[in-house]
Amino acid sequence: MSVPFDLTAQGYWLPLSAIFGVTMSVVAMTDPPWSVIMVAAFILFVVVQGIHYRQLRREVQGKPATAGPGVGILGAVFGGAAVLIHDTSIALWAGPVLGLVTFVGTYLYLRRFGAGAP
Repeated sequence: MSVPFDLTAQGYWLPLSAIFGVTMSVVAMTDPPWSVIMVAAFILFVVVQGIHYRQLRREVQGKPATAGPGVGILGAVFGGAAVLIHDTSIALWAGPVLGLVTFVGTYLYLRRFGAGAP
C-alpha cells in the first residue's frame, strides 16, 4: 500500500500545527497567567519536538526542517487575530474557531511548503 505523504513529516507537522491552534485558542479566550502559560508550553513543545527530530543538536541529522518566512507571517496573522479577539464579547466562540482555523491553515501550509522532517 502506498502512502501519499511522508509519515515522518506528518508526525512532525501535525503536532506542531495542533498545539499552535490550541495556543491561539487559549490566548484568545483567557487572561494571564493562563495565556502566558500556554505560550510558554508551546515554546517548550517546539523545543522538545526539535530535539526529538534532531533539529536542535550540534550534529543535526539531515537538514533543518523549515517552511521559509511564510510560516512566520502565517503565525503572526493568527497571533494578531488572537490578540484582537481577546477581551471581546465574541471571544468564547471565536477563540475555538480561530484555533481550528489556525490548526488547519498551518498544517496545510506546512504540508505544502514545509521541508520534510529528517
